[in-house]
Amino acid sequence: MKKTIVSILLLITTFKAFCGVVDHDIMYQAYLNNDMKRWGTEIQKYINQPDLTIDDKIDISNYFYGYVAAILETEKKNVIESLLKIWNSYLDEIEATKGNRADIHVYRAAISAYKFKLNPMLLAQATRSLNELDKALNIDPNNFLAIGLKGNVKFYMPGNKKDAIIWFERALENLDTANVYRWNRCAITLCLAQAYEKTGNKEKAIKICQTILTEEPNFKYMRDIYYPSIK
Repeated sequence: MKKTIVSILLLITTFKAFCGVVDHDIMYQAYLNNDMKRWGTEIQKYINQPDLTIDDKIDISNYFYGYVAAILETEKKNVIESLLKIWNSYLDEIEATKGNRADIHVYRAAISAYKFKLNPMLLAQATRSLNELDKALNIDPNNFLAIGLKGNVKFYMPGNKKDAIIWFERALENLDTANVYRWNRCAITLCLAQAYEKTGNKEKAIKICQTILTEEPNFKYMRDIYYPSIK
């Protein structure tokens, strides 16, 4: 009996190690429900776990990417800075173990952009963000995160927002359907619709909304806020 219990415990431990600490289904549903409070609670739970693996930290980094952007204008500065510090330490560990990866530079570009957003006087952070993004694209021109972030840069910088459309469409083309970070696809699709709207093609934006809502009818922000606002 004792041997059976030990075997079961070993099996559970092995299964947990294989699957990691992050529950991607919970995170995806929280994103669809526009529940950033739940995202924050889950992230805090994950980072408090002992003996996180490098793969765990890669997963958590992806959710940091969306969460910090969502709370930049609502959360206290010291809370955000604390999260950025943890995230940056994860990226250092990932790079030391996994080598020079495109996603690491995407996340570092995001961290610098968030720091600049917190303090617009830090112009060096804005420059660093763009440099990190260039590094990501040089390492892997087909990395959907890097391509999507480039689309955001094109969207928010002065100039022709049609360039943003090209980058967002490329990001979706390069996004593997098996990607566990399913929220990324919804986020980039939303960005694509917004880019079409801002360039005067509201009909295309509406069609994109209708397509994604057919697949994900519970995508709350698009369903209840953005789509009604353009329809």
